Amino acid sequence: MKNICIDLTNIVPGKGGAGGGIATYGKELILGIDDLLGGNENLRQSCNVTVLLNTHTYKNLEFKHLNTRYFNVDNQNFFSRMYWLQIRLPNFLERENMDLLHRLLSELPIRKVCKYVVTVHDFMFEFYLKKTEYLTYLKVKDRLKFKVLNGLLSSAIRTSDLVITNSKTISSDVISRFPGVHSKTAPILLGYSQSSEVYTSEHSNALDSVIRFGVVAAFHPHKGHLQVIRLVKRMIALGFENSFHFYFRGSPVFREYYDKIKREISIAGLDGYFTFEQYVPAITLADIYNSYTATVLLSDYEGFGLPVIESQAFGRPVICSEIPVFKEILGDTAFFLAKDPTDLDIIKLMSDLKNPELIHALIRKGKQNASLYTWSKTCQNTMEAYFHLLTKD
Repeated sequence: MKNICIDLTNIVPGKGGAGGGIATYGKELILGIDDLLGGNENLRQSCNVTVLLNTHTYKNLEFKHLNTRYFNVDNQNFFSRMYWLQIRLPNFLERENMDLLHRLLSELPIRKVCKYVVTVHDFMFEFYLKKTEYLTYLKVKDRLKFKVLNGLLSSAIRTSDLVITNSKTISSDVISRFPGVHSKTAPILLGYSQSSEVYTSEHSNALDSVIRFGVVAAFHPHKGHLQVIRLVKRMIALGFENSFHFYFRGSPVFREYYDKIKREISIAGLDGYFTFEQYVPAITLADIYNSYTATVLLSDYEGFGLPVIESQAFGRPVICSEIPVFKEILGDTAFFLAKDPTDLDIIKLMSDLKNPELIHALIRKGKQNASLYTWSKTCQNTMEAYFHLLTKD
């Protein structure tokens, strides 16, 4: 009987911990593993899975086969966070005779107590520290924090027994930065939340008189909101001023950046082209994506990009930047827009969005592509990775 521990104590959206895509990943992973255990008696007899949760997170989730333990970890306090990582967590693992620890944030204890698995989502800290335009949004203490967290990520990659990434693109980045970890790096792709919220008919996107572009992205500087504003100016100049409206949906994580976006829109006289959507606790993915004609994500960098897959699952065309991970997960099923698109690029995009035959074909291809990314597959592959590691000499 193997004892497996999944530590999600750092996942606390809005309270100094990870949120957004990582929070979704954490929730779907443990729910999926609980389902796997429920459907496989041999698996239940071969392992005990314990999930460590923060007292502020996932309170309403119910598990039938997972053991849960709640801990009060103040992630806004760096010393509290490190005390958990380096003292309390390894002590718990040792006391409970754990055979394997999986952390979804890229930080691992220095003291080796059992087999360690870490998920590396991206190299965002390094990306921000190298981008002058992003450094302006980081205070001195934030820059120091990013440097420390980037160091912890590097240490975790070197000391882990298995590095899980959520895309082949990030796997390649890990291997290029740390050549010695090739044999212990495994890409396990994410999924989208399949539920009763199914998309049952092809909406006549191409026939909308006003195209409703949804930008589902928290207000991080790398998410491309400024690029969207520049695109809107170009669209107006090309005569499309009555043809579209943009909806921004996302939390104002970087308040200065969020304020700058609102200021840029106001100064340019573009208020009539943008709506900042408010947070609604009970809203569903179907509510979100079915309210748009298409979704736009012009990020400079991503480790995966759940919104583009979710959008395709709900039958919405995707317009995105040409970054490597989008090329990987979307292939030929999306519109790719260059960092500085030509007038002809923009005219063609707007024309294509009004072409019913082309759009309906793209919707079908998008739904087929989204079907490749399921949480059940993510969870199955993760459990197989655990056991492969545990049975190695």
